[in-house]
Amino acid sequence: MIKHLSALLFSALLAMGATSASHAACEAEGFVTDAGKAFMGAARSRSAAAFSGAASRYADLNAIALFALGANRSSLPKSRQAEYVALTRAFIGKVLAKNAGRFRASGISVVSCSGSAKALTVNTRLSGGQKLVFKLYKTRGGYRVRDVSVSSVWLAQQLRTTFASVLRKNGGDIDALFNYLRG
Repeated sequence: MIKHLSALLFSALLAMGATSASHAACEAEGFVTDAGKAFMGAARSRSAAAFSGAASRYADLNAIALFALGANRSSLPKSRQAEYVALTRAFIGKVLAKNAGRFRASGISVVSCSGSAKALTVNTRLSGGQKLVFKLYKTRGGYRVRDVSVSSVWLAQQLRTTFASVLRKNGGDIDALFNYLRG
């Protein structure tokens, strides 16, 4: 499961790397380009901190982390929410750094953009043909990644599946998930 999760995370985030100007009408293309540069730099350095930093800057980690708890969200005390989000951020960074050498991307092109002024779906294709779909939402400062799909698997849902499995194996003990994330 970790290999699948790491492949999904890394492919999705690295895919934001080298863009083409093939879809100039997509106002989020600049955001996707900037995010990709950050993740490609993290991949070159194989640094968990660089991946975590890029994820913090471009993704809505709070929303993704809380979504990943699913039905177990009520077991997270409000007083520990910031700690949980920080652990999820670090977990994503570690998984990506560990698997950075397995992935390469030389280019990405925006195929289409759809949605409203506040929420966009950006369909992209890697130079090797792999399709990626980004769910973005607009903030006052630009865009944030809400979720990403690689090979029809959504990142936030995969995190939810992984975290639910850890919780299920440990009788719903939120501390077990915290320990897993500390890994």
